[in-house]
Amino acid sequence: MSDYEVIGPGHIVVDVPPAGERGERGESSVLTVGSGGRIGGESRRKLGEFAYQSPEYPVDALGPLADLCKVIALNAQLNPATIGQSILSAASLAAQGSCEVETLSGHKPLSIYALSIAESGDGKSTVESIVLCGIKQYEKERHGAIEARKAEQASLPVKERAIEREPYLLASDATVQGIIKGFLTGWPSQGIFTAEGATMLCGWGMAAEQRANTSANLNKLWDGEAVSVQRGMSGRIQLYNRRFCAHWMIQPDVAQEALTDPALSSIGLWPRFMVSWPEPLPPRKYRRYEFWNDPYVKAFWDRCKAMLRAQVITDDGECGEFRTIRLSDEARQILVETFERMEQARDPANPLHCVKPFAVRLCELACRNAGVLAAYADENTISAERMKNGIALAGYSLDTWRGIFGQREDLTHDRWARELYAWMLKRPNQRASETDILKTATPKHLRNKHKRDVALSILRECGLIQKAVDVVNGDVRIASAEWEAVPNA
Repeated sequence: MSDYEVIGPGHIVVDVPPAGERGERGESSVLTVGSGGRIGGESRRKLGEFAYQSPEYPVDALGPLADLCKVIALNAQLNPATIGQSILSAASLAAQGSCEVETLSGHKPLSIYALSIAESGDGKSTVESIVLCGIKQYEKERHGAIEARKAEQASLPVKERAIEREPYLLASDATVQGIIKGFLTGWPSQGIFTAEGATMLCGWGMAAEQRANTSANLNKLWDGEAVSVQRGMSGRIQLYNRRFCAHWMIQPDVAQEALTDPALSSIGLWPRFMVSWPEPLPPRKYRRYEFWNDPYVKAFWDRCKAMLRAQVITDDGECGEFRTIRLSDEARQILVETFERMEQARDPANPLHCVKPFAVRLCELACRNAGVLAAYADENTISAERMKNGIALAGYSLDTWRGIFGQREDLTHDRWARELYAWMLKRPNQRASETDILKTATPKHLRNKHKRDVALSILRECGLIQKAVDVVNGDVRIASAEWEAVPNA
């Protein structure tokens, strides 16, 4: 039976703050709400009042990769943002083992972390299969060469056989421990590329007890720091000059909780990611696209394989000496001006303050973007144009992050509220306790304390629910943790 607050004969008070379950959130709901229901005040907002348009992806900022992105977008009928992210991160994987880039704070890896959010059916797997095919061909070539050498040395004593490193650069799922082991026995330049990003964001490595450790180690790999691990059983592992990049593609519903996890932002993982979240694809007409015969695609594959073949690996399994792609004087001036603008995000009055950790990293992301484009074009210097391109790509990511933590988050909260309201209207007497919501609400993703409390707060502010009221022996009783829908409010 529900707990009640007895108000008194004929006296109804509905302006009771949403409490969550006893001992949970109390009055610390995500949103600050006013009086709700039909009694006690006017609604302060309405469901559906928020509108959001994803920023337009700056295709031309891809420079030497722009035409490739446009051709794939046209013929495969896919969103340029997802394609651009995939192309840029694949080029990063090809270049990071042999090049680094000059920034305002020293030389940095060309490693790029990319997160692409797209609806199911919007071509994540298709993009991956097109863009990564050349790198997979290179892996297969390396694998065949290694197997051939093993066969040649099969008759030699084990001590005389050459040590062969695993030739793999790509993985679709991994833990930090697996990545380190891969560096011990395999290529010093690797990446995690997956069209099923849930394997990374919802896997063992991102479980609550592992999340901080995984994030911190991914940060170090992005920074290009030495891999330094001390374990009781395995002893000391010290690895230098390793490079790691990533491109995770994921559906919005799966990504939402991880994106808004304050721990991942405060540790600094998400601010290192280039993110895209384009609008869902419109209905398409069938169009045959033989991408394996597309000259733009084939040229991209060939260039990636050429960069990979040029990579030098030392006897210790490290990346060889890195070629530094330097800033031109004009590029440096542009970067300094951008740096000073981004530093204004530290001011609480600045519009970028809500994404300060992302804004203050924009310049390094811009340098990495520009460096990858320069390496792909076989350039040794970042020109003013390349710098502007790198900034434009990083700026798109920053705008997308602002949407994720601003208007897009409002839209998500509104959706939770609409779904919960629709479920409550189907309930007996159109009412439900907060415990009922956690146990039986549909869609099932609403069975979550945070989502429940956010949705209840919004519905109450909109006047669509009120505390459940019963009259017992003439006393009006308000349930402390039970709500009823207000139809046609």
